[in-house]
Amino acid sequence: MKIAIHQPEFMPWLGFFHKMALADLYVVFDHVQFKKRYFENRNMIVSPKREIFYICTPVITKGRYKQAIKAVEIDNSQDWKNVLLNKLKHFYAKAPYFEVYYSKLSSLFKSKEHTSLMDFNMDMINFFRKQLGISTQLLFSSNMNVAEHKGSDLILQICRINKATTYLCGASGRDYLKEDDFLSLNIKIEWLNFISPVYGQLCDTFVPNMSILDLLFNNGENSLSIIMNANKKQENLNPCTY
Repeated sequence: MKIAIHQPEFMPWLGFFHKMALADLYVVFDHVQFKKRYFENRNMIVSPKREIFYICTPVITKGRYKQAIKAVEIDNSQDWKNVLLNKLKHFYAKAPYFEVYYSKLSSLFKSKEHTSLMDFNMDMINFFRKQLGISTQLLFSSNMNVAEHKGSDLILQICRINKATTYLCGASGRDYLKEDDFLSLNIKIEWLNFISPVYGQLCDTFVPNMSILDLLFNNGENSLSIIMNANKKQENLNPCTY
């Protein structure tokens, strides 16, 4: 049983889905603290002129500095959905698969009034999973009675509860995971070092580590194959840990 664990990010990057596709079980890390100005409510897209822009969902944080991801509320006093959709249209209208995905995204955005960041992120993640053809089982850490644990012990408990034989982890995990504890329970840690594959974009010079939106708009049904066949030896790109 290969298990991966990660926060429910907003319009995630390619590495998020690479790890999900490799796993037998993907645990959505929703009970941990929300990080401001991180990828739980924003991500990057790139224009044909190579302009990098953060798309985001505005959230309510005032007086809620230690709130869990699952508790974060969207600030719907802002017209953020139309702003986001218009930005996508401005950046990607000429992309080969724009019409295929934009209409579906637009319908999903407007299908209900999202108040929970968690609910919105999961709707988006499940949408992208479907488009990519990823069927990995999802569970939520908030349902696992592990809140008393922290750091390496928290990860270990989630792996133990779900009978993991392998834990898929980004290189940053080396800074805090107690590998011997995992090995004592016969759980192997498989270290991942995903480097964005070079794929067709609208801009002349490739820009790595964008939201999955960038790959889908430009490459459509070939997207999962591109993700899973990423060349991890590309020296001209910087690896991202996850």
